Amino acid sequence: MAEEKKNSRRRRGPSLKETPDPSTREGRLTQAIQRYGSARQLHLATGISESMIGKYQKPGADWKPSKIEEISRELGVSVEWLWTGETKLSSSVAVVYYDARASAGFGRTCEESVGHPIQFPRSFLTDELGLQPSGLIMITADGDSMLPTIHSGDRLLVDTQPSTRIEGVYAVVMHGGLFVKRISRTANGDFLVQSDNPAYQSATFPADQVSLGSPDGHAMTIIGRVVWTMQRV
Repeated sequence: MAEEKKNSRRRRGPSLKETPDPSTREGRLTQAIQRYGSARQLHLATGISESMIGKYQKPGADWKPSKIEEISRELGVSVEWLWTGETKLSSSVAVVYYDARASAGFGRTCEESVGHPIQFPRSFLTDELGLQPSGLIMITADGDSMLPTIHSGDRLLVDTQPSTRIEGVYAVVMHGGLFVKRISRTANGDFLVQSDNPAYQSATFPADQVSLGSPDGHAMTIIGRVVWTMQRV
């Protein structure tokens, strides 16, 4: 009896390590999640629980249309493809571009900005840049403090996925402005903020004055890492 229960638990739900069956809707959903990254990342991006996502990947699950629409938007696939398989898996991903200008100089006041989608080839993001589409945004650089790496007017692709390792060029909020700066950690764990242009001075922030994600009153908030730039010719 104990062995039967053990085997029953093993058979419960789809295994993401197995090749999904694209002829079934749960197989198509699993395929799209595998290409996206993981159910965990989908949960973080949409707020839909991992248990519900897992339930939808099981045969015969009762799909809620509003949830499937939200999932399909994040995965970059059509609702019709998930339900019926009649359209192909989307080869492009919509990355939201915000009109906010991140100063590579003295900074501008952060304001609510309107975002609109820019389509990127999925293979470019995942295969060439090694990124997961979830959490990517675009902003524009303004100023000369990051020359010659970043020029004023460059569009910046920013990965806002949380990371415990902070090293590289980041979009940050400090002193009420949105900036692009090079950040590293000091030996005692503080954050060293530098400009690539030697004409600008560096600054150091104690770890307890720095937060990750949305600005929340800390001296500096790290929004995300700059992973790619689009420069004008």
